[in-house]
Amino acid sequence: MSHLLKKYLGLLLLHYLRLIARLKLARWRPHIIGITGSAGKTSTMAAVAAVLADSHQVKTSEKANSESGIPLNILGLYPKLYTTKDWLSLGVAAIPAPFRPTPIADTYVVELGIDGPTSPKNMSFHLGLVHPEIGVFTAVNTVHGQYFESWLQSQGIVPNRNNVLAAIAEEKGKLITKLPKSGAAILNADEPYIAKYARKTRATIYTFGSKKSATVQLLETTHSSRGTTFSFSTKDAIGNVNFPQYLLPAHFGMSFAAALCVGLHSNLSLSSACRSLKKNFVLPPGRATLIEGKHNTTILDSSYNSSPEPLIDFLELLKEIPGKRKIALLGDIRELGSASASEHQRVGKIAVATCEVAFLVGPAMHAHVLPLFQKTKKPAFVCSSAIDAAEKLEDYLQPGDTLLVKGSQNTLLLEIAIERLMLHPEQAEAILCRRGKFWDRERRKLQSKVKIFQ
Repeated sequence: MSHLLKKYLGLLLLHYLRLIARLKLARWRPHIIGITGSAGKTSTMAAVAAVLADSHQVKTSEKANSESGIPLNILGLYPKLYTTKDWLSLGVAAIPAPFRPTPIADTYVVELGIDGPTSPKNMSFHLGLVHPEIGVFTAVNTVHGQYFESWLQSQGIVPNRNNVLAAIAEEKGKLITKLPKSGAAILNADEPYIAKYARKTRATIYTFGSKKSATVQLLETTHSSRGTTFSFSTKDAIGNVNFPQYLLPAHFGMSFAAALCVGLHSNLSLSSACRSLKKNFVLPPGRATLIEGKHNTTILDSSYNSSPEPLIDFLELLKEIPGKRKIALLGDIRELGSASASEHQRVGKIAVATCEVAFLVGPAMHAHVLPLFQKTKKPAFVCSSAIDAAEKLEDYLQPGDTLLVKGSQNTLLLEIAIERLMLHPEQAEAILCRRGKFWDRERRKLQSKVKIFQ
């Protein structure tokens, strides 16, 4: 089957699934909350669900934020191996899905991820299926920038950083401009590319961030042996939320502040929203999980994905965590386009300042971060894969060390290294990211490649 034919058949299947998902939504008729941004979407989705859990029946688009994942999530269908046979089976299974009993949830919180400005990877394609009443816009950075660069060039526009960020904001911002007058726009007040959408929506505006003018202001983030505490304020109240089970970097406070804005719009007080957040919030795997490692070490697992600002936050957090040595296993940040060199150098400077040693996976880390460690004569190790990193780390780690693991998803699969370094690898299925038959197969593929080149 030719590549072009596969492409057209894929598009046909997408439109088919979207049509059937529309039928399901027409019967279900939930209140829809859409969340977009370059970072923090998943944690914000989980936080919004937690805030509303005590007053609403909530369904989230867990593990589904794409043009195919969202309609499948609405239909209650999930791919296993992503093979052609798998997709054909899903197409058949979708036929009766609209006529099955609808979810009991009255609220659907959906993560709207986009890869570029053109259909079906853009926001307009999502909004052809879901029509959010509340829209949350978390952040804008250069993740997926490479797809916007080529589009800008086709439009005769110079693809510099500012133009790329503006294009990303414009595409993601369609969520906000399409909100109904009766809805709510939840905007990051700290980011100019997002804050301007307060002038571009008919919806009621709520803002979150560090500014005093924000509807919900993030006052402080503190870490201790009792976990992480976030403090927030509104014009007439102050609230605190403590998470004893997690050590979370400051950017999670922005996700929580956004979720508290949703609570305020839903007629919850700040104190009741904070109580629900503390009671119900559960972090998805691979975001900021503390794991007991071999040799009496501690692993901070943020292996699910990576982008510049969250990585910087985690590196800063590493300084505050008790530990004999602060070590980082860092994988490439993908899809940055022409900003890849400068962004990797930017995070590399923070890594040099906060880590005693780094283990680096991926060509961008090797090209742009390794020289920074070499210049300061701090040790850094080039690793060909997550498997190679695990082998090197197992020989290097000492009792009392703290290891941060963070890298982009897909081909890096840094969770392989974590599983090999865990004191209790039998817990991997429960606490590590990218579980299931498809990801098991992808890990086996990587392991096979490593064996071939050994």
